[in-house]
Amino acid sequence: MKEENLKYKFKIKNAKKPSQKKIKKTLGRTLKSFNVLYAYAMFIFHWTGLKYFAVFILNVIQKFFIVQYLEKFHIIHIPVKRVDHKLDSKIPFKPEFAQCYLDFVNYWIRPMCMTMKRYGSFEGIKLSAEYVRYMIMLYKEAYKIYSHCLTTTVRPKPTTKATKGIQFWDPHYLCVPSLHIAIVVLTIGFYKMLFEREEFTEPEKDQWNSELYTHGIEIAESVLYMKQHSVNCISAAIYMVTKTAPELLTEEMSIDFIDSMFKDSIYVEKTDSKEITSYIKKMYKNLMEESRNSDDWTSPLKEWLKNYKIQAQN
Repeated sequence: MKEENLKYKFKIKNAKKPSQKKIKKTLGRTLKSFNVLYAYAMFIFHWTGLKYFAVFILNVIQKFFIVQYLEKFHIIHIPVKRVDHKLDSKIPFKPEFAQCYLDFVNYWIRPMCMTMKRYGSFEGIKLSAEYVRYMIMLYKEAYKIYSHCLTTTVRPKPTTKATKGIQFWDPHYLCVPSLHIAIVVLTIGFYKMLFEREEFTEPEKDQWNSELYTHGIEIAESVLYMKQHSVNCISAAIYMVTKTAPELLTEEMSIDFIDSMFKDSIYVEKTDSKEITSYIKKMYKNLMEESRNSDDWTSPLKEWLKNYKIQAQN
């Protein structure tokens, strides 16, 4: 029982298995075909969903938005460090990826819509709330780094309405670790686990795992095309999730994800993409190796941040 609690540490209640009729209604549907507004409605009007969603929103406000704006308006003074890397210049600025970048929120909401449609709202909300609890954990863990040291990168001058909006509303002080990337790999790992545990059909697992992975890679690449993050931010984010949710994201899964980035890119040269992913993997592996000597996952990353200032000056 203890082993199961560790494996499913945020599980709330068992969801009643759906009828074949309900399964058939969602079978074959793409995740993008589910209306995200349905999930918002269910979280607002269902107590199990509301209590966790409210905590999640509160954490996003406190540990993501407020800390950045307090720094921007000089109300607090946390050290801010640049985390750019020379490899970032090998990834072109592509404003046309703004829509993909902004689709990141819908990316993790759509699977919740799917589960609520497949199980029915009152059963599906249990599984969705389990996922939201992981999200709460992720923001709390990331804040351990943000409150220690804020990080930023140089962004090019915006050339489109979308990029202007992104850069205007984003103070850009929370680069390491990237929550964009962390949530993508968490989502991939969570639903891979969920589909197995809840005994989804093979066609469902194949289709939805593939969709989450493919679009997750697209979003991961978009954060670099949009110059919202550095290659360093990718390694740090994947490392954070591997350490804080090892039951969802293994080292092997992490390496596979990194290797999949820019694999089919028409914007990054093959030799450059290999150099980029090799660097991301090396940094990730170094952090993992150093973490084996510490009970605190943040220690290796804090040490990296302390030393990176020296590296950036060379």
